[in-house]
Amino acid sequence: MKRRDFIRMTATAGGLLACCNTRLAFGQQAFSGPNWLFIEARGGWDPTSFCDPKGFGLGVNGDINNYDQNDIGQIGNIRYAPPPDSFANNTTLFKNQDFFEAHYQRLLVMNGINHGTNSHSVGRTASWTGSRARNYPSIGALIASEEAPDLSMPIVANSSAESSKTNGLVPRSLVRGSDLNAIREIAFPNRTNANQSNQYHSNGVRNLIESASAARRLRQLAEQRLLRIQRALALHDAGRNRDVSSLQGFVNNLSATSAPNSYVNSRSNARSLFNQAQTAFAAFEAGAAATAQIDIGGFDTHDDHDARHYPRLMDYLAAVDNIIDDAMARGIGNNLVIVMGSDFGRTNKYNNDNGKDHWSHTSMMVWGAPAHFQGNRVVGATDNLQRSMKVNPNTLALDNNGVEMSPEYIHQALRSLAGIDMNPGVSGIFPFAEQVLPIFA
Repeated sequence: MKRRDFIRMTATAGGLLACCNTRLAFGQQAFSGPNWLFIEARGGWDPTSFCDPKGFGLGVNGDINNYDQNDIGQIGNIRYAPPPDSFANNTTLFKNQDFFEAHYQRLLVMNGINHGTNSHSVGRTASWTGSRARNYPSIGALIASEEAPDLSMPIVANSSAESSKTNGLVPRSLVRGSDLNAIREIAFPNRTNANQSNQYHSNGVRNLIESASAARRLRQLAEQRLLRIQRALALHDAGRNRDVSSLQGFVNNLSATSAPNSYVNSRSNARSLFNQAQTAFAAFEAGAAATAQIDIGGFDTHDDHDARHYPRLMDYLAAVDNIIDDAMARGIGNNLVIVMGSDFGRTNKYNNDNGKDHWSHTSMMVWGAPAHFQGNRVVGATDNLQRSMKVNPNTLALDNNGVEMSPEYIHQALRSLAGIDMNPGVSGIFPFAEQVLPIFA
């Protein structure tokens, strides 16, 4: 049986501990990162409210935003939107300026990405798989399957939707409350309660049970004559020991996670996003997971756009700001890539309810260490009507004869950044026709 077939078989069977550690069993190098954290703004965010600012006097039949173009800020090469006029004097709200001035040196902004759809489900699929078709796995699952399929929790996620689908390549571990209890029970099977230390058996009795179990497995292995069955049993043993250890580390890390800062803690949505990241970090630190997908919703603002959308966007950016600071404090920030995106953008005008509707042109942002890519950069742009502009495929300069950035181009570049774009299991089974744009070069 081929290694990849074995991995897929165990994923399909759904056994969390059956994902055996073939890398270590056959002397391959253990996963060394980077870890990837994908943070989704569900509902379709408005890039003109943060990383692709426009302002008064632009758009169709009215203004794109309720702020003056002269108030648009800039730090390094990155321009950012001021608050809408109704929030300009709100000193208690987190601001774009706070986020971009803190993180611009490691931030890459990609404007003018055309998702080619106004459908939420198709937009989410395009944003996180690179394809509007439904037969592609998420980029998080793809990276995990190529770089760390043998970990006990290759990809952790907050939902089972389009943004984290795995196509059976690797098991997906949900990180919600009841799911965490199940993981605790697997990690500590001798506990009478997953959240307590009381045990069914004393440590001495437990050691005797483990010794008898190990001897039984050795007898089973000695009785086998078929090489493939011998290999499967050996893989099971190697994976069983490491997976239980990493899961225990994950559970122990959960109890030692840090608290959000006072601002994020005061905002329920921001706190939710931060807490999801804490779960992902606990899995990363334990060596249990390679990638994670987390999210918050509330961005589908068809009415009262400014009053509803901007505070939710500030919840998102404030949480990411706190997440980055926490990653650096933990010592994992230099081995972490954070990808931020949404279903699509929002229209270049306000509707009759002062809301904004669905718009296929959008933006994404990526944060990472200098070892991964150069920050303080903006790739792509939109025109005064907030439509994607073409870029030269070699230089990325704006070029009317160039190409329009699409999810396929973005994900081809993400695959290249992850070092998996030439792997046969990626390029052969889930190909993109587009060339690699030097977005992260």
